[in-house]
Amino acid sequence: MVLNMSKTRTDEEFLDLYCSCADVVFNNGENEVAFIKDKDFEFRYLSPEYRNKLLSPDGTVIIDNSAAPTDIQKHATEQALKQDQQIRETLKGKSFLYVDVYDRIGIIRKRPIINPATGNFVGIAGVIKPFALPNILSMIYKMNGINFGLANKVQKQPLKYDLTERQNMILFLYLNKYSNTEISEIMTILGHKISKTRVNDYLENLKYIFHVKTKEQLIEKAISLNYHLLIPRKFLKVGSYELEDEVIIPE
Repeated sequence: MVLNMSKTRTDEEFLDLYCSCADVVFNNGENEVAFIKDKDFEFRYLSPEYRNKLLSPDGTVIIDNSAAPTDIQKHATEQALKQDQQIRETLKGKSFLYVDVYDRIGIIRKRPIINPATGNFVGIAGVIKPFALPNILSMIYKMNGINFGLANKVQKQPLKYDLTERQNMILFLYLNKYSNTEISEIMTILGHKISKTRVNDYLENLKYIFHVKTKEQLIEKAISLNYHLLIPRKFLKVGSYELEDEVIIPE
C-alpha cells in the first residue's frame, strides 16, 4: 500500500487515509481477509472477504470479538488483546495461529501502523490466511521433477470414511510418524489416556476400515484421501498463539 507522504497529517487523519486506501485495494480484486484496528484496538476496517467469511451469523466479528458471550471466546479475546498490546509496545509485526469457535484454523499476520509525520503508533493492520499442512514430500518431489511414489497419490476428494473422534486422533498422530508408544504418551499427556497395546488395536481396526493389509498401506491410502490434513478437534483450543518455528535448510 503506497500513501502520499507529502502532506502532514494528524494521527486520526492518517489512519482514515490508511483505511480508505485499504478499501480501494481490497475492493478491486484482492480477495484477502484483512482488518485494521485503531490505537485502542477497535476495528476500523474489514475487507469484503473478511465480512463474507469471518462474521458470525448475527453480524459480529468473531476474530478478537470483544462482545463474545462465552468463556472460551472471552479467553480468546483476552489473548488477542495481549498480542495487540505486544505489537504496540514492540512496534514489530508478528504472526499468530488462531482457532475459532467455528472450527476454522488460520494464520494472522499483524503489524503496526505508524504515522510518519508524528512517529506515533496509530493502529494495527492484519491479514488472515488459511492454515495449511503441506505434504513436504510431495513438495520435494515436485522440486526434483519426480512424478511417482506415495506423495503423488494424493487425491482431491472429500474424506471417505467417517471415523470416530479417537480413531481420528490416533490416525493423525500415526500419519505424523509417531510410534505406538509415542502416541500413547502424547494422548495421555493431553488427557486421553490409552495404552500402546490399545493404540495398536485401533491401528489394526483402521487397516480394516481403509481396506488395507499393512500399516504402510494404511499410511499411503490415508494420505491419498487427505486424512493427514484433518486435525482432530480435541487437539485444539480456541484462541490465538504466537508462531515462532521456522524451517531451517542446512548448508
